Amino acid sequence: MVAYWRQAGLSYIRYSAICASVVRAALKPQIRVEALKHAETNVKVTKLKTA
Repeated sequence: MVAYWRQAGLSYIRYSAICASVVRAALKPQIRVEALKHAETNVKVTKLKTA
């Protein structure tokens, strides 16, 4: 059995992002603000020197 998100052509990361945004949208306003702060992501990319 193939997962529904896979049948729809989504990756699991994209599927989970959609689910998270739907849950955040359903929250009460005061809780939503706090949840949106936690939703922000920071990525740092470091290129390593090869010897």
